[in-house]
Amino acid sequence: MGKPPEYLENSNLRLLVFGGKGGTGKTTMSSAAAVHLAKTSPLKKIMIISTDPAHSLSHGFGVKLDNRNTRLTLNNNQKSNLYARQLDAQELADQFKIENGDIMKKIADRGTYFDQKDITEFFELSLPGMDEVMAILEVARLISENIFDVLILDTAPTGHTLRMLNLPVQMEKWIQVMDMMLEKHRYMAAQFTRRKYVKDECDFFLEGLTQKIQQVNNLLKDRQITRFIPVMIPESMSIHETQKLVASLLEMHIPVKEIIVNHMAKQNACEFCTARKHQQTDPILQIQKKFSRFDLIFVENFQDEIKGYNDLSLLGDYLTGDLNAFCRKPGQKKHATMIQEIDPAMNVSNLDIDPAIQFIIVGGKGGVGKTTVASSIGLYLSGLFQDKKILLFSTDPAHSLSDSLDMKIGNCMTHVFSNLWAMEMNADQLFKDFKDSYKKDIHSMFERFFVKGMDIKFDRQVMAGLFSMAPPGLDEIMAIDTIMDLKQKNEFDMIIIDSSPTGHLLRFLELPELVRQWLKTLFNLLIKYEGIVKLTRSAQKALDLSKNTRRIQENLTDSKKTAFIMVVIPEAMGLLESENLYTYLIQAKIPLNHVFINMVLPDTDCPVCVIRQKSQKFYIEKIYRKFSKMHISPIPLFPHEIHGKTNLEELINNLFKPD
Repeated sequence: MGKPPEYLENSNLRLLVFGGKGGTGKTTMSSAAAVHLAKTSPLKKIMIISTDPAHSLSHGFGVKLDNRNTRLTLNNNQKSNLYARQLDAQELADQFKIENGDIMKKIADRGTYFDQKDITEFFELSLPGMDEVMAILEVARLISENIFDVLILDTAPTGHTLRMLNLPVQMEKWIQVMDMMLEKHRYMAAQFTRRKYVKDECDFFLEGLTQKIQQVNNLLKDRQITRFIPVMIPESMSIHETQKLVASLLEMHIPVKEIIVNHMAKQNACEFCTARKHQQTDPILQIQKKFSRFDLIFVENFQDEIKGYNDLSLLGDYLTGDLNAFCRKPGQKKHATMIQEIDPAMNVSNLDIDPAIQFIIVGGKGGVGKTTVASSIGLYLSGLFQDKKILLFSTDPAHSLSDSLDMKIGNCMTHVFSNLWAMEMNADQLFKDFKDSYKKDIHSMFERFFVKGMDIKFDRQVMAGLFSMAPPGLDEIMAIDTIMDLKQKNEFDMIIIDSSPTGHLLRFLELPELVRQWLKTLFNLLIKYEGIVKLTRSAQKALDLSKNTRRIQENLTDSKKTAFIMVVIPEAMGLLESENLYTYLIQAKIPLNHVFINMVLPDTDCPVCVIRQKSQKFYIEKIYRKFSKMHISPIPLFPHEIHGKTNLEELINNLFKPD
């Protein structure tokens, strides 16, 4: 390793954002940075915040964290200058509604023909991505109030992080709609009183919110105090996703100087380790070529999980040049006394999918191999059910199906093999097309219905802007709705859904009811104008979507139609997220059919592998006990990447044994 990372040495930096593909080690790297900065700058207050809905910060530090600022205690029971928090953005959003809901309703009441009931319903449902934007607003507040000297963000996987970083722009559009509502009141008040309009609490609220959003934009783009540090691993999927991430960050003018390349294999006498090292040669060359303008920080794959303050402190020392830092770590005895051989009664189960199943959802923590498992299941079932047309479909904003299948998929139906097709749905484009159609209807309506006066002009602007106030997830619901239509038209017999990582998957599974209510409210508002002109396309689409969203809910919870497959890796964070996901699935009455334990190390005498193997066996046993009523299948860790039909068939041969 060369010089220490700039993000650990530059004392002017106040905001560090770590992001990247799931499973690359974002939480570990952000936590190590927090510990190192706290240790080397004892007079500064350092705060690390997790904005990922599937929080793993608690596990990384080995302490319980919540939405409060928690001051961490060192091993000698001394209070440190390091604080941690797992941001509950929904709690912040709820508080925002309580504090500002009346003002927002007042603005709408002044600016539209909607009655009070409509306004109340609309604003209870239509804060756009507010749970996510509150995370950014909270960070801006902490920075501006100088509560902490340095803030470090541990973010969600790539697609959702980019959406969060782009939310200030979306929020500005939402504020513009609110301002249009208020503009009508300003105009009418000035006309009625024939005096200059005097600002009141509604104006001050919008001005304050605009100032906060602008502050966020300025903060994210400030090269003097902000750095985004992408974390990646030397694999093709991670390289591709990091390219998209970096391109988007540069487009948004968010400063990137360094990229961490994690999980570098070490060469030793072990054939498996040597094969892994050899497999990384080409990806590393690609990384050096594609990211040559950035400083690359290569981090080796350590033999044991990094957990707790001491481990994170050693990692910080390693990153700043002490390559022998982990040699000072006490002997690796963790789990040794707890390991038992896995009970032979814990049988490995073959994939048991009823031919009548219509939907298969593959879910789990980021980086556990969901896309690989979904792709292999697609290939396997296409051979098993040769009389069925099968679709492999991605709902994850950071699409990886193209990489997994080693062919261009994109936003169109792509024939993969025999009776298998694939599609990476562009939900944003679907939503944009819907909004464009809606706006055309609105403008057409007001052009045909002529009434003299500015109030109609203002109402047209407000009605046209309503879609900027849509709840989060409407775009994804529209994507799933498209797939439901394909199913209803019998174009496909079985659809396999490669889903978003756990935290966002949980929110997606919760979304249908919220979206259905919002669409219903929008439909009712549109119908009020039906006496003026029929909004045939938009109103009908809103009504159809509302009905179809209920159909989505019914299908997801029907065990005769839907199977949920969980992918987990034998590590503490992986187990924790799988337990949280399982709890939610039970509450939502979504049937869990099968658990795949991915990346299981093969038997070996290698001293490095043996230590990791012992740790894995401990968690494998816990997984078997936790999901004892489920079908469980371990998937071996291969020395090479799994992508393309040949590799996927190799995995299938190891995984699915013929009856």
